[in-house]
Amino acid sequence: MRDRSSSEDNNYAKESSSAKKQQVQKNKQNNYTFEDGQYFFELTSFKKVSVSKFKGNVMISLREFFSKDGQSLPTKKGITLQLDNWEKFKQYIAEIDECVNKLKK
Repeated sequence: MRDRSSSEDNNYAKESSSAKKQQVQKNKQNNYTFEDGQYFFELTSFKKVSVSKFKGNVMISLREFFSKDGQSLPTKKGITLQLDNWEKFKQYIAEIDECVNKLKK
């Protein structure tokens, strides 16, 4: 085995940095961030949708957050749906939109 030269180390660091930038760009394109095993979609600065796993089950949460010591933390205000409830909810989206449009008139 041979030792890496400092220029090889620098090239590796540049490649790693480039890969991280590509991941961030991809996430921005997809409108989500990934932290601590959860995907987050920001609705407002204090309302988020998260997709995570809990005890082996995929869960979708719509929740309010608050800021403490520079961290965004969840409140009790919100709802968490199991995957079967999420699938049922998605079936109603078009009808919910219809009702929203009727009430907006």
